[in-house]
Amino acid sequence: MKDYYLFPLKDRFEAAEGTMAFVFDTSPKPNFSFAAGQYVEVGISDPPYTDEKKDHREFSIASSPNDKGALMIATRMSGSAFKRSLAEIPLGTPAKVEGPRGNFTLHENPNVKAVFITGGIGITPVRSVVKYATEEKLPHSITLIYSNRTPESAVFLGELMGWEKENPNFRLVATMTEMDKAKKSWNGPTRMVDAAFLKETFGAGESGKTIFYVVGPPGMVQGITEALKELGISRDDIRFEEFTGY
Repeated sequence: MKDYYLFPLKDRFEAAEGTMAFVFDTSPKPNFSFAAGQYVEVGISDPPYTDEKKDHREFSIASSPNDKGALMIATRMSGSAFKRSLAEIPLGTPAKVEGPRGNFTLHENPNVKAVFITGGIGITPVRSVVKYATEEKLPHSITLIYSNRTPESAVFLGELMGWEKENPNFRLVATMTEMDKAKKSWNGPTRMVDAAFLKETFGAGESGKTIFYVVGPPGMVQGITEALKELGISRDDIRFEEFTGY
């Protein structure tokens, strides 16, 4: 039998078009802690909906370690039985939470720059890192390249823009690739993230001076990793985390 915590679901809200955030109350385990960038496994006992898939899922933590008493995750609402259950169970329902796990965390050396590259719901662990770095006034230089189809589908975009103003060491480069389908206006880039886009964003000669964090679906991670290699970035300087099952 696995060890787990029972954390009640205390809030849920729409974080962007098609995306829900879920907040769990961690006060039953006051010493529960995690590092920004880690993930947990969440399960529901006797869920209202079931299918052939497992009754638990792994989610990156979107909240900051400083958000005491609260653990937030966010996910695209795909219509799966598990996500429908999570969206409909009464607030206060205990969820089984295992973890934290993972090492997709910010490196310790502040003299080495960090470039995070993600799209869509892959932003969740990056939100945790950026929020924590801003709160703690970490000296690390952090650039986030964040690709979405439209502004309304860009999860936590407003918060990230706010942290860019607050944190002099944080730079946000957001791009929207399907503005023909957008409902909101956008004055920023509208290009796909490829080798040329990356080179224009952080320049050349970064190998050994920067650690690149790539997070998202396997295809996106593979494509960005190849683009970085094309720019001469060593595999030793690339860390990645793949999101599957969306």
